[in-house]
Amino acid sequence: MPANQSARHQKRSRLSDAASEKSARPSEERSKRRRVSGNVNANFQTEERIDEAKDGINGNAQTQGVVMLQKSPAPWSFSRPVGGRYNNLDPILTDDEAYLLVGLDTAVQVFATATSRLSRTLQMEAGQKIVGFSICPEDQENLFVFTSSGSISKWNWSSGKRISRWETTSTTVSASLASIEQQGNKNINSFSITSQKDGKRQISISTLGDKKIQCTTVLETNQKLNCIRVTHDGRVIVASDGQRLFMGTTSSAELGNLDTVQYNWREATLPVNATCFDIRESVSIDLAVGESGGSILIYQNVLNTLFGKETSDKKSSPRKLHWHRGSVNTVRWSKDGNYIISGGQESVMVLWQLDTGRKQFLPHLSSPICNIVISTSGSSYVIKLADNSVMVMSTRELQPLATITGLQLCPDMGSRAEPSKSSVVAKLHPQQPERLIVTVPASHQLTQKQHGSQPANAAVLQTYDIRANSHISRQALARTNATTLNVSPEGSQIVAPDVKHLDIVHDAKWLATVDSWVPHSQDVEALDRSSPKSSAALRPEVFLKFWKWDASSDTWELVTRIDGPHFAENHQSTVLSLASRPGAHEFATFGSDSVLRFWCPTAKYRSGLKAKDQPEQSTWKCRGLVDLKGYLDNAQASPLDAASMSFSEDGSALAVCLPSTSAANDGLVLLVDARNCAVHYQRTGVFLGNPCSTSFLGSHLFVASTHSVAVWDTVDDIVKTIQSSESVDLPGVGNSPLIAVNARTKSLAVATRGSKRGKNRFQIKIYDVPSFEVVFQETLKISPVALLSDSYSGDYIVIDSAVTVQRLGCMDKASQKSQNNQSRDVTGQIDSGLASLFTRGQDRFPAQNDEETDSSAHAKGLASVFGDTPAFSLPAIGVLFRNVVQTIGST
Repeated sequence: MPANQSARHQKRSRLSDAASEKSARPSEERSKRRRVSGNVNANFQTEERIDEAKDGINGNAQTQGVVMLQKSPAPWSFSRPVGGRYNNLDPILTDDEAYLLVGLDTAVQVFATATSRLSRTLQMEAGQKIVGFSICPEDQENLFVFTSSGSISKWNWSSGKRISRWETTSTTVSASLASIEQQGNKNINSFSITSQKDGKRQISISTLGDKKIQCTTVLETNQKLNCIRVTHDGRVIVASDGQRLFMGTTSSAELGNLDTVQYNWREATLPVNATCFDIRESVSIDLAVGESGGSILIYQNVLNTLFGKETSDKKSSPRKLHWHRGSVNTVRWSKDGNYIISGGQESVMVLWQLDTGRKQFLPHLSSPICNIVISTSGSSYVIKLADNSVMVMSTRELQPLATITGLQLCPDMGSRAEPSKSSVVAKLHPQQPERLIVTVPASHQLTQKQHGSQPANAAVLQTYDIRANSHISRQALARTNATTLNVSPEGSQIVAPDVKHLDIVHDAKWLATVDSWVPHSQDVEALDRSSPKSSAALRPEVFLKFWKWDASSDTWELVTRIDGPHFAENHQSTVLSLASRPGAHEFATFGSDSVLRFWCPTAKYRSGLKAKDQPEQSTWKCRGLVDLKGYLDNAQASPLDAASMSFSEDGSALAVCLPSTSAANDGLVLLVDARNCAVHYQRTGVFLGNPCSTSFLGSHLFVASTHSVAVWDTVDDIVKTIQSSESVDLPGVGNSPLIAVNARTKSLAVATRGSKRGKNRFQIKIYDVPSFEVVFQETLKISPVALLSDSYSGDYIVIDSAVTVQRLGCMDKASQKSQNNQSRDVTGQIDSGLASLFTRGQDRFPAQNDEETDSSAHAKGLASVFGDTPAFSLPAIGVLFRNVVQTIGST
């Protein structure tokens, strides 16, 4: 079905209660505004709101379209995106420090600092990228948002409503806001850098009136200006491109009339490559410049020191501060001008006392610092970090007052318009599907140009609530370098292990992870490459870990670690696939040694005896293995580099997909009996290329490989290719399709990412099972990195490289599900009503032992909270109190 037809159909067929949660793509919504030309400049236009009732003029045509689409497949639609990566714009803390405004690429989020919770989201329209946002100086309830397309919108951020909007035809690079007194009135003016079609940059001043916008160009240059700052109520403008600094000054009288205003511009070449700068608003204009080499230049009274205005063009040398090893990402003046606050790649905030030259450090932050903002009163710092988190901190105690954490996926997964090089290891919580469990990097680096690309180091497990759009918890799965120096003497990064695989059992009591670590190539150059010790040193260290959920502390507790679960003659082998068995506490792993292993828990004994009066402890062991080398023609060749496997829905069979080593076993799939650990059946020619992911839906086995998406009917032994990617220019693991199946909607989702004829293409399709007809397809603007299935709601979860998460659901299926749930509730009420009328005998007697039951339940409940744990290892008092209250309430 075409995307526009599906969008129109779903607006007429979706339920009223589900419509608030599901919404169509903004780009497919009908326009409800009209544009009229401006009266000052042809490049500027204004946009006014009109009554939505006027949209009904095409009602007959739309009704006719609905009639034509009544026999079409069920409509699917995307929900509003959640998550997202915070952009590099400075956050805004309100004057009362009660709310914090943080910018995304397409939205501005408002957080309450008291609770660190998201209050509301100001969502821009499709295709709009935010390049600046500022609170109105005259009315703190209003927020102005500037986008790259040239639009300016005015919002009431406390209510989340947009008040007005102005359109321009110029591309905006950077923007700022100031209040200027003109003709006795205070007017709000925007100062923006715009890019012209001829490549030149302009600095323009626009008066943001009620229904019109007036624009005046005050500077035009060939330099690629990319940052602008305005101070002294618009009388001073500072702009830079990193190499040069432009400063424009004017008087209040000149600024009163924008038609005749003129700025005196001065241009100076900076002695360094500037990465950031800040202006101190005082009687004299003081400038602080951070550069890529790690130093900070201080220009007191910049008109004299940098431009030489009053010293006969004799420029004085600036004061230089140097501590950072890498580039300075942000620099700020304190309110009194006695301190400079800076942050860089070292994840350390530095406070420079200018009078004495002393430095004060705030070390061991979670990631490098991107932005620092000082509140209006000067009592709080706002620090934005590279791991997609923002922290509000008091200036006196340097203690965090609020912490806001977004989805912390790897920042170098590929650009938004480029195919991602790898997929994200992510799962949905089996019992709480609104919780996303995803592996994220232990440390984020802003640039890797000096020593090549940064190796993957997803060693931390993050739990994120995609329904509430909030962070829940973060836990390390492997060793990290959070509080140690992560740079070697040669300058290369010391990275943490990378979690390659993750899976969780059906009741969410056990978690299995596989992490690996490879030493840097420079660290083993001194070894003899021909010696066995050198070859073993270059091979990865692999660990299989089993974690048990601890409800008292809300963390995963490491129970068993298997060093080298798969191994060859004298080295460890990599784990190629990990799968959990449905309905059981059991996992299966397949390694590059072509061996399949089944793992299960067993009771743990001390000195051969079982401990008395203590809860039973468990450990994990390998209960069986299957050597699959005999099914491959290259038993003596190099180890395998790709494999995929999946359990059937009942857990009785395990499908193992092996790569093609010859024409005889091309597209080989083995069905293994999970109980007896024996190969039951083999089938060749199922898929093309190397397998990437596998999923069972009933008797159908779906296999996604580097060249195709195929389905194998295991009952009728019929193979069908659903989608082929032979036309893709760049086949490989990074461009392999992502698949997910859903038993509730009986559907298959396929997300493709690749390049065709030099253009990147991202698309998602929904197939009906077993007809395998396309019921929905849509082109994605951003490369997808993960595709998950929600078995409770029937939705699909799409995660892209811009760290946004969206639900893709079917309204008709949702309505059927809600009707089924209502029928079950009615049946349950009828049964309970009949049971109350005809009192069952077995329900009469337990009431006489209520006191004994309550006391024993309380005792068991409190024992589960405290147990025999010594006092020094108990969790925090807040966690204990919450667990006690929950135990008493449940009993």
